Amino acid sequence: MAKELMGPNGGWLNKFGKTVGFRWKGLDVFRVYVKPNNPKTQEQVLNRERFGLAGYIGGALHDVLTMTMRAFAGKHHTVPQAQFVKQNYDKTSGTVGNVEIDYETLELTPSDSRLTAIALGELDTSTPLTIAVPVDDSYSDPAHNSANDKLYLVVLAKKDSNGNEAEVVVSDGTAKRTSESVSVRVPGYWQGRFVEVYAFMAADEMSVRAGQFSRTLYCGSGRVA
Repeated sequence: MAKELMGPNGGWLNKFGKTVGFRWKGLDVFRVYVKPNNPKTQEQVLNRERFGLAGYIGGALHDVLTMTMRAFAGKHHTVPQAQFVKQNYDKTSGTVGNVEIDYETLELTPSDSRLTAIALGELDTSTPLTIAVPVDDSYSDPAHNSANDKLYLVVLAKKDSNGNEAEVVVSDGTAKRTSESVSVRVPGYWQGRFVEVYAFMAADEMSVRAGQFSRTLYCGSGRVA
């Protein structure tokens, strides 16, 4: 049954007779419903699994993406998670039933990110329930960035064979470009879990670059002590 969107002269959602109504880039769109001749070819199934995996990771990163992708996605008439999938779909690969994603190249910030990044040191997981990364070079340049740019650390605990779903913890933003390191505490039940770690810069909210982000920095992987 169709769902009316905008009154008798407006559009509707879902199938109505042989017509499908849906929203696309903020517009009401209608098209004739066509059932694929073979909706379950190996290529189609693989494509769905690849999109599904990227969407699953994006779901775990929901809060991070809401911060980093919302404005960019809005300009392109989409939502943060959809933008994440668009930027990271090509980082998925494999065969049907065995799809993987390249965690080292994930993009958690918009594709047009241009804020100056920083150089980070080696990931440290030696302290129990703490993930830390030293700052090697802040790339301080008053003409292009601010000492008060925020440094965020994102820790992604991967889905595992013990039934644990993917989860994310992000630092609180108190670390700055000039800090010596950035760290975050993770939940006690994460002990022994395998994590992937990322970082990015968010522009000083009082600067002319407010709202900008750096490219995503991959910090490495390891097990929580």
